[in-house]
Amino acid sequence: MKSKGKIFFVLFISQLFYLHAVSQKKKPADTQKQAQVNLKAAIRVFAKAYGDSIVLRWAPDKNWAWSDLNSSGYLIERIDISEAKHPRRQVVTAQPLKPLSLEQFKSVFNKEDQYAAIAAQCLYGKNFAVNIRKGQGGVEDKASVWNSRYVYAVQVADYNGRVAAAEALRYTDNKVQKNGIYIYRVYAAKMPAQGKIDTGNVMVQNISQASVSKPHLNEIISRDRIAEIHWNRVQPEQYSSYYVERSADGKKFVSLTRTPYFSSRPDSSYQRKDSAHARIYALLQTQQVYVDSLPQDYHHYYYRIRGINSFAEQSDYSDTLSAMGIDLTPPAAAIMENPKFLSGRKIQLKWKKPLREKDFKGYLVSRAHLINGPYTLLTDKLIDPAAVQFTDTAAFEHGQNFYILMVVDTAGNHAESIPAMAMVPDKTPPAVPKGLKGFIQKDGLVHLSWNANTEVDLKGYKVYFANSNSHVYSQITISPDADTTFTDSITLRTLTKEIWYKVVAVDMNNNHSAYSEPLRLRKPDIVPPVPPLASKIHVDTGGVQIDWIQSSSEDVVNYIIYRKESRSDWKVIARVKHDTSKTVFHFTDFNIVPFKDYTYCAEAVDEDSLRSSRSGIISASVKTIPDLPPLKTLTAVYDDKTNQVRLKWQYNDKGGYFFVLYKAMGNDPLAKFQSADSKSSQYTDFVPPGKSASLRYAIQVVFQDSRGRTRISSPVAVNIPEK
Repeated sequence: MKSKGKIFFVLFISQLFYLHAVSQKKKPADTQKQAQVNLKAAIRVFAKAYGDSIVLRWAPDKNWAWSDLNSSGYLIERIDISEAKHPRRQVVTAQPLKPLSLEQFKSVFNKEDQYAAIAAQCLYGKNFAVNIRKGQGGVEDKASVWNSRYVYAVQVADYNGRVAAAEALRYTDNKVQKNGIYIYRVYAAKMPAQGKIDTGNVMVQNISQASVSKPHLNEIISRDRIAEIHWNRVQPEQYSSYYVERSADGKKFVSLTRTPYFSSRPDSSYQRKDSAHARIYALLQTQQVYVDSLPQDYHHYYYRIRGINSFAEQSDYSDTLSAMGIDLTPPAAAIMENPKFLSGRKIQLKWKKPLREKDFKGYLVSRAHLINGPYTLLTDKLIDPAAVQFTDTAAFEHGQNFYILMVVDTAGNHAESIPAMAMVPDKTPPAVPKGLKGFIQKDGLVHLSWNANTEVDLKGYKVYFANSNSHVYSQITISPDADTTFTDSITLRTLTKEIWYKVVAVDMNNNHSAYSEPLRLRKPDIVPPVPPLASKIHVDTGGVQIDWIQSSSEDVVNYIIYRKESRSDWKVIARVKHDTSKTVFHFTDFNIVPFKDYTYCAEAVDEDSLRSSRSGIISASVKTIPDLPPLKTLTAVYDDKTNQVRLKWQYNDKGGYFFVLYKAMGNDPLAKFQSADSKSSQYTDFVPPGKSASLRYAIQVVFQDSRGRTRISSPVAVNIPEK
């Protein structure tokens, strides 16, 4: 990130200018006028009060607008609102402000003024367009050149106030009063033929503002002859760029940047490369970063920075931070020979180190069960640099021993050898796995689990299966897996209804245990049941009554009844439990409207929640008079001493009639269970003691003349406690 003699083109008057500039990068210079159709730009303006004057700084936020305004010029209007009731408006520029001509640049500025030279080159130079490719590549090159002129011109205006004025990007208003309040409007002297450029506005009170505050350094990270300096992008004042200085004694500082420095934010695609790039991206989003090459390690160097704002003002110096480079270069690694088993738990290591650095200090040996670690040091102290061998007297008895030889220098840097493996012979197999269990899902996934073995040298487990315990078991796993769970996938559309599993434990020396006890699992049912069949249908004012022949499938648990009205979708209206003691179940639809057509069908549901296809369709229509209003006087009370539910009601009417009582348990549909003559006003229902239950009762009046019947009353619920 360090650079000398280069300008970093990132932030100009504000970061917004940069973002707009980038958006114009792919627009070729020779098509700018055509591309301006329906384009919109704006002039961004800032102001700073000095008491005796007010300085304005501005710039358009699009490169095509900058080019157009260089020709048409800028006008500045000042509105004095010091007296709110009598604002005064005045155009303070008699003529549009335009950049100086090339000849004027030459006469006003010295040849050594690099910022003036850059500005003139951006405005009038020809050597920007060098090495332009042909074809589509040339279009992109011209677009880049066009944008570069704009970028350079706006940035150097931040570094030199005279250059900014020469570019028509700065104006000093001396005809102002102290403490006066003003609104300034900077706008195009002539609106472009195509596109629109919005006016820039800013309000300022002419009170001398404090001097530019100093920036703050965050930290310095020291590396091998490198210092990485960080400071926040957000500072007490917005700076366009910085000067970075270094001192070897903390007193005499030397600038590390001939031109102002600013580290740019990376493109968002940078973070998608890998995790390391993502961390760098996150850092550069919030931090300025400058990397300096140090003359030598283990020497203190001091750093400070100074900011430059959009008005070409330099801040005070920041507080200083120090850095010291440290040796991070490790010595050359040693070359290990194959370890040799001696006896018992002894393993001998030998190595060679052809290159011996001046700061080489000694060796460390570490050991691990697995090649990727974790490794444990076998020596508390460094092994003598002259040593060429080491004997491990406590190697792992079970499984592999991996060794790494570390070469260490006086600065603590170390280099590791390639891991070398050795084994202590082992022929004892692990114990037989126990506790094998499992289950099969509806989609054919088999989940197995078992108890973990306790051997320290256990490598893992192998899983085997067979369609019968009398068959030869086949291995499912490719290699031993340390997990004590396993998921298998099987097909359920087979003639076999069972599958068997066994597990074998394997240690690090590839010794296999005997098979575990076999596990038998039954495959779940995926064949849907047979649908029910409608056998009888009866329609009267009480409702539509249908008898259904139950499904012939053995595992059916209930039935779903559907109803459809004309021009409507099928809806579920009831669920009926399957009764294994019967061949037919009855259903009555009470919620009907006379002179309306209905269609019914049903499906069976088995214990695995599989549904049959729907039964044949049954049509019904009630063509009788509607039922009379229901009774509303029915009450039900449970007597836990006699295990009886006492039903009571009140009803008086002329003519012949009788009562029909309905009953249902839980969410089952209501069904007729008793009748009573017209003189009755109560009924006692005996409920056998047992588990808790919820009962519902209803009543209906049936007339013996042409009046028909009442609708069934709203159910009355009674909760029966468990005994």
